[in-house]
Amino acid sequence: MAATIIGTGANLAFGIASAQTGMVIKSISSAASADSVELKNKSGDVTAVVFRNKKVTHSVTGAYTSFSSSVGAVITVANGSSFDLAGAAYVTEFSRNRSADNFEEISFTAVRYDGIS
Repeated sequence: MAATIIGTGANLAFGIASAQTGMVIKSISSAASADSVELKNKSGDVTAVVFRNKKVTHSVTGAYTSFSSSVGAVITVANGSSFDLAGAAYVTEFSRNRSADNFEEISFTAVRYDGIS
């Protein structure tokens, strides 16, 4: 059922906009990171910095319907922000969890490396 947003935020987002193939998404998070190297002068002040190895890590959890993937596979992450990095997302972790009193759950982590497709 669609939600109705009441309030003053014109660009508010509620819920998860798109479906992930093979699962019902419960949660998704995306985080951008990079390695950095600082150049310091004789006083110890930072005078320059280089950012390299930029990447975005996506973590997705949901109820299993027909999801199929494996570690190392390229995957399209629905609802995941690319943070303007070009490149494909690769599955780095994958797990399935079953319990007696809940739906079967799957989780995966995928990393998008800048410029690697």
